[in-house]
Amino acid sequence: MRILILPILLLVLPAAAIGDPPEPVLTKAPFTYILDYGPDHIRSPAYLETISQGPPTLLHLGKDVPFTHNWGPIQALGGENQAYGRRKPYADQDYIRRLSPEETGQRITDLKKLADGLHKAGVTWVTPYICSMTIGGHPERRAGFWEFLDHWDEYRPFDLGSRPATDPIQWLQVAPDGKPVFFYTFEGDFYPAYEPNIRYAVCQNRPEWRYWTEKIVENIARCGFDGVFVDNAGSLRCHCGVCREKWQTWIQGRYTADERQRLFGSESPEMSDGKQPGLLWAETCRFRCASLAEHLKAIADAGRRITGKPFVVFPNGGEKRPEHILHIYPEADLIMFERSVGPHGTHPGMVLRPVVEDIRVKKYNDNVFEYKFVQCLRRKVRPILLTRPGYNVPTSERKLLEMNLASAALGNAEAAAFGGGGGFLQRVDPELMQVQKQFRDFFERHAALYEGLNSHADAAVVVLPDLAWLDGNGRHPLEVRKATGNLLDGHVLFDYLIADQVTAENLARYAAVVLPRVSHLAANQAEALRRYVEAGGVLVVTGTPPEFNEKGERPARPPLADLIDPATTAKPLATSQVGKGTTVVAAALPAEGAKLVEWIEGAAGRQVSAIAGPETPARSKVRVNVFRQPGKARYVVHMVNYNVPLGVEDRGPEVQGPIELSLRLPGITSAPKARCYDPQGRESEISAQVRDGKIRLAIPELRIYKVVEVVGS
Repeated sequence: MRILILPILLLVLPAAAIGDPPEPVLTKAPFTYILDYGPDHIRSPAYLETISQGPPTLLHLGKDVPFTHNWGPIQALGGENQAYGRRKPYADQDYIRRLSPEETGQRITDLKKLADGLHKAGVTWVTPYICSMTIGGHPERRAGFWEFLDHWDEYRPFDLGSRPATDPIQWLQVAPDGKPVFFYTFEGDFYPAYEPNIRYAVCQNRPEWRYWTEKIVENIARCGFDGVFVDNAGSLRCHCGVCREKWQTWIQGRYTADERQRLFGSESPEMSDGKQPGLLWAETCRFRCASLAEHLKAIADAGRRITGKPFVVFPNGGEKRPEHILHIYPEADLIMFERSVGPHGTHPGMVLRPVVEDIRVKKYNDNVFEYKFVQCLRRKVRPILLTRPGYNVPTSERKLLEMNLASAALGNAEAAAFGGGGGFLQRVDPELMQVQKQFRDFFERHAALYEGLNSHADAAVVVLPDLAWLDGNGRHPLEVRKATGNLLDGHVLFDYLIADQVTAENLARYAAVVLPRVSHLAANQAEALRRYVEAGGVLVVTGTPPEFNEKGERPARPPLADLIDPATTAKPLATSQVGKGTTVVAAALPAEGAKLVEWIEGAAGRQVSAIAGPETPARSKVRVNVFRQPGKARYVVHMVNYNVPLGVEDRGPEVQGPIELSLRLPGITSAPKARCYDPQGRESEISAQVRDGKIRLAIPELRIYKVVEVVGS
């Protein structure tokens, strides 16, 4: 038996690796997306026929793979980690029965035919499921993954190489006390979905697990698949020896010995246990994020080695984790937001909650933050949204929250308008697939409306995801969402700015900048904001102004001391003139409405709303977003109407209009050409005028989505 002894590869990143802004990545065309974890895709002409009726750009399958990450080669197909994790007598089928090498060879033949058939049916990317950190089985009984490992050499014809020298029990993530870390806890002797076995979490820094993951991916690539979906891609809480050694390399590359002693109380600090927010916890999380990003890169490289072309890596882990998007996923191809929980579900649109008789309360869902945050990073990664009626919602209420044909159109429109090349999940449903087909045809026919553009905005909201680790109180992300809602309801074009984008050059592009409950601010960021305000900008600070620098130290003077008089912080709202600009300090920001827009317009002395004319509650739910072709007087304006009722009773959208857009579009000084497009309607020339320095565009009506291309002469 050949045994593979793997060296520990140390992660060595220079101190400047975090903070050096890369070249911005411009937008790409949006795409359509179906997730289907069904178990019966192979040898199924009927399935290929179904997909061919409305093929998505991206089809995400379950464990339709030669070797599963958690068990090895098994009888079952489809599903994710939870699915098909048992065998008789604990299930009605032998789902995790180990396939023989001969059966595995047949499985690969079947999967090759499946991948080829799906491509011929019109799918561009087919990506099956793997997990970043799960194995199942029982080490003492040598069941599950251990059984496969004991038979490893029988599968050498599949280019697995030598068997790892260590037992998988040594690969597990462990707590500081050395005990295994379980992300999915259980009581008793087994994990229920794996009865009678245990679900373990493996450390992504272990070279043996990295090696096994690469072998899984290489075999997937040989089947003709285009990439993989990687579940649990942000799950690392390990304190094993490998992690501790790599951590010391990391932290020593980030700080000098004197800095480590001053900031952490030791020249060789150990990783934080997360019980106390602060710089050590932030650095621990950054280290783990870098490790996970390295793991994803290894997956991409493994696929590319086989296919000779880019291999799509598509992790899960965006939901409520902007810090992970920033530090783990910026160079992934796609990032999924698994939005399963919300008071009104998470499908985009209008929820009609019955009160009495025919009286209903309107509530609205959107995913603008998720799409726009990823787009504003201007990195390789693109967003994907998975939405649901809501796991937390009683079954009796879900009929009010289900996706229908109109809300499916809205979901695709939202991805197109805000994602910079994003996608929206739909299931395999013949009617929904026809809606999706309309949008795919439109995206591909009019790719020039979406590709190679940068966002154009009048305002910016500073988003500092690392505050989740530095202060740990959660106030900043909640305030960011309040600011987002205010600006959307007020029809203000806005960007998000992360830490390395808060520069004087960037800030000068905006009429107003919002700093929402920011506790920590670096000196260079504070200086950029000072220069911005003194040059004539409007800065809105909500909550207590920043008190700490980016390392958690309290400087002699508060970071914004040059802009904010301490006496004003005790007032609900205070406005100060600083140089040519204005600082607005607000104790609190309303969760709903457009109060923030009132403050900005009052300080700026001009209207910043992109829609002219009288406002109504329904009109406030029309969202506007604009992109510009760099170096050209060419703009693409997106309009999305969220007055689209959810629910099985398809009521149809509440059409809005006429609407007059009022936009500041630099470089256009005379009446431009304007052409309006609609994936579900006709395209047409529309009236465009220049008045009071703004471009006025007349939109007769807005059903769900329109795109207007504006080109200066």
